[in-house]
Amino acid sequence: MLSINHLSFSYEKNLVLDNVSFEVNNGEILGILGLNGAGKSTLLNSIAGFLPLQQGIIQFQHEQLNIKSIAMLETHNYFYPHLTAQEYLHIFFKNGQMVDLQSWAEMLDIPLNQEIEDFSTGMKKKLALLSILILDRPVMIFDEPFNGLDLESSFLLKEIILKLKAKGKIILLTSHILETLTGVCDKILWLKKGSVANVFEHDSFENIEKILKEDRTKLDTLHHLL
Repeated sequence: MLSINHLSFSYEKNLVLDNVSFEVNNGEILGILGLNGAGKSTLLNSIAGFLPLQQGIIQFQHEQLNIKSIAMLETHNYFYPHLTAQEYLHIFFKNGQMVDLQSWAEMLDIPLNQEIEDFSTGMKKKLALLSILILDRPVMIFDEPFNGLDLESSFLLKEIILKLKAKGKIILLTSHILETLTGVCDKILWLKKGSVANVFEHDSFENIEKILKEDRTKLDTLHHLL
């Protein structure tokens, strides 16, 4: 189980996360939904250990979370120049680890001997995904993983995420597309202005869009403009 308890984070005087608490069980996919500026990236970066823990407790299996238990696919990935895909992926191998890299590369259409700087946006996304799969850690964070992927790759990624769930992984997933989250998640957390506004169970997903539309400020402006 991954437990987030009373997590708060500020950039100077700007409170970005305000007393955030939730739990994710083993073999569960939690979607995180929120507008731009809601605090999603700060929340994920805090859990992944990219940001210092200012206030709150993050635990995995009832112990302090070790960053070696987490793998995170970021929205934008950095790649060292002049590396081939194969050279990049070998950075993530552990001693003695057996991975059928060729089969993965063929399935994801990744040219292993090509330099990464010549890759398209979608190919870079798939390469970063494969590096996360090689790490094979119990907590996996996917921040906007479908961005830049074509329809076939998006379908394949969905199947990969569901296979990881079946293996007992804890998965955190963000997306700007609500249907992406409702299609794979067990629960969806609605983050609003840095706080947990709601946590929707699977059987209440149909109510999410209705609840989100209750804040009608922009919709009313749209109706006026049209």
